[in-house]
Amino acid sequence: MPTTFDYCLRNGILGVGWRVDIESTNIWESYYQAASQLHGGVQACAYIKRWVSEGDLAWTRDTQGSYFIARVTSGWEYLTTPEEQQKDIDIANVFRCEIKPVPIDAVPGKVVACFRASRTIQEVACPSAREYSKHLWNELAAAPVYKIDYSLCQDIFMLLDDQETEDVIFLFLQSCGWYVVPNTRKNDTMAFEYLVVNPKTAEMAAVQVKTGGTVLDRSDYAQWPMKAFLFQANNLYAGDQHPNVTTFDPQEIKTFLSNAKAWLPEVIRKKLSLVETYRSLTN
Repeated sequence: MPTTFDYCLRNGILGVGWRVDIESTNIWESYYQAASQLHGGVQACAYIKRWVSEGDLAWTRDTQGSYFIARVTSGWEYLTTPEEQQKDIDIANVFRCEIKPVPIDAVPGKVVACFRASRTIQEVACPSAREYSKHLWNELAAAPVYKIDYSLCQDIFMLLDDQETEDVIFLFLQSCGWYVVPNTRKNDTMAFEYLVVNPKTAEMAAVQVKTGGTVLDRSDYAQWPMKAFLFQANNLYAGDQHPNVTTFDPQEIKTFLSNAKAWLPEVIRKKLSLVETYRSLTN
């Protein structure tokens, strides 16, 4: 609810519910004893107690879909306030933090993907998202709060996650006159990421995008009833050339990114700037 999130913003806290009839405390055993009797398992609270520490970065979003990044300034505590009790705000297991808003197009794809209805709090297990989040906080704070591991910033495709790489190819193909058919972009489509259409010829094509060490074999697409566009971020292609299969060299996509930087989503622009910083430091 808006009131709940406003309460968090004004008080500089993030957290979860599972309230009990005790006063504020930072003694976990006192809370856990009361909570276990009233609620049974309180795994989300225990997760905060175990894993959230001062200096960590956390992502959250409000009910309107706006995103925020927060720098943790304390570990777990059980917090009660007159406002929380009067307005029945179910946020009691908290950590204190500085919270800053982030434009939607500056949020990494891996972060967006972690916001699932079944998960209250979880780790974003992605090294590039971690370094990007540190870089973003430094920019928002206008201070070098975090040291960046630039060994993860040597190549743009080391920084882009799966979703962002798909987006880059999406934008590249549209710049070449191929338009994405939106309802074909589904998570359960195993053979391709989405379909594109050429409005001048009405020709359809399937697009497959892979990152990491997954090899794309042209032969797997040779007998398809339509054209296939393949992209492997590390140039890992196998199989013979086929008339209906087109593979894109990563360098071609990097050239596109360099030329299109002014209008790319902010998250991609910021990651390109991290690569540029790495190059300036090593030259």
